[in-house]
Amino acid sequence: MGLTMSVQEFLDSLPSKGTKKVYKSGLKKFLEWYGKSAEEVLKERKDDLTQRPNEDLVTYRNRASNYSKIMERFHANLIDEGYKINTAKSLTNGIRQLFRYYQMDIKVRSGSNLNRTVKTQRNFPLTIEHVRRMYNVANFRERVILNMATDLGLRIGDFLEIKKEDLPDLSLEAPISFHVMTDKEDVLAKGFLSQETVNLLKKYLETLPEDNPYLFPSSRKTPKPISKTQLGNLLRDLAEKTGIKINNNKRLTFHCFRKMFLSAAIDSGIGLTAGKILCGKTVDSSDSTYLTTVKLRQHFNQLKRFLTINQQPKIEIEKIESLKMAVNKLQEDLSTQKIITETVSEENRKLKSQIEDLKKGQTGLNEKINNMTTMFQETFGGLAKSSAEEIVKFQKKARKREK
Repeated sequence: MGLTMSVQEFLDSLPSKGTKKVYKSGLKKFLEWYGKSAEEVLKERKDDLTQRPNEDLVTYRNRASNYSKIMERFHANLIDEGYKINTAKSLTNGIRQLFRYYQMDIKVRSGSNLNRTVKTQRNFPLTIEHVRRMYNVANFRERVILNMATDLGLRIGDFLEIKKEDLPDLSLEAPISFHVMTDKEDVLAKGFLSQETVNLLKKYLETLPEDNPYLFPSSRKTPKPISKTQLGNLLRDLAEKTGIKINNNKRLTFHCFRKMFLSAAIDSGIGLTAGKILCGKTVDSSDSTYLTTVKLRQHFNQLKRFLTINQQPKIEIEKIESLKMAVNKLQEDLSTQKIITETVSEENRKLKSQIEDLKKGQTGLNEKINNMTTMFQETFGGLAKSSAEEIVKFQKKARKREK
């Protein structure tokens, strides 16, 4: 084992770039403070854990605990240098995890400062109102960053590693599903890109250089994304331009977007579990099975009501509301007119039917009159004619008598 133990092998085994950076810094500080090389430290730790011939158990255990005491002194030195409790623990973890990697764990006594942490509230309480103000003074690329950071709630390392080829088909209907494998927790962030972000990305992609695959490329010749420091400075510059006041004990970092995202998940009612799944934070597997892609899309839409950046001006909202009211009134009038038209049409149909019935009745009456006239003529026509002739004869006879 002694021939293969090395710091580089340990660092190469770490999946998270951020963790690797912290551990590497901590190891460097420890070796400088202790005055020995990494190989010497590993050999010394191995020797402490090797029991001597005829050595009693108490002596062996005291020697095996040697490095826990050394680590406590190193931790105390970091505090004396001005490091905060949490930072000191993170830097001390480098050497502790190196020993653990080679199965030479350090047992820390109960109450040791090595395990001490304090809850901090150093992150600036970023709200969507702050982001909107920053958006108004941002350039085009900065607006893309603000929108994507608000949509996804990713850690800075995962965010900067996004490449152009990682993006989904932007012609799909928004919100568009966008999955990112997170580095630190090794879980899939099942996020979405909103319509406002998609609109910006379509134009933004046309401005990117072809020789750098990253979505937010560095200006250096080496194909890399912008650095975490650059992104942090970008956010702080935007805050300063827009007049956002940040107290000395608070920090505006990219991580503030993640905290805002998860806070909005609670405020919007979708719940912390759904928020964690969307932004790639570990949840119990039994909880994740109940949230399908369809439900996550619905939850994202609900969340975006709290996290929409590019709001329309108030006057535009009032115009839209007025138009909505006018459309609703017109729909009501059309509905009323439709009822009236249908009623009149029904009455016209009934009246037409009645007229047809009257016409049929009139035709039957005319036929009856004509039949009666014919019968009368046939019955009484000859009699009337003979009577008229007799009258004429009688008149002639009467005139002869007078003469």
